[in-house]
Amino acid sequence: MKILQEGYRRPASEELAFVCQRLGADEVEILGKALRRGIFEIYKAVVLHELIANRLDRKEASRMLGPLVVERALSGRRPGAAGLPGGQGRTRRAPGA
Repeated sequence: MKILQEGYRRPASEELAFVCQRLGADEVEILGKALRRGIFEIYKAVVLHELIANRLDRKEASRMLGPLVVERALSGRRPGAAGLPGGQGRTRRAPGA
């Protein structure tokens, strides 16, 4: 079995053909779903970026993405991190310092 090297990216046409064959779906249906999913991921990233940069308030971000998505995104950030109330962030210390 041939192992793909790190960094190698299989042609999208091969991936699409595999998905279509396994799901018994046509290309248009799969491409439509992929486009929708991709646009949503970009939309979500932009909304969360604007929230963290204080250009969008939490209520509006929650309306746009749902409160669970917003809470999960913010729970991974520590207080005082850049863009969050409480500070401009802390400089990272070198490992072992």
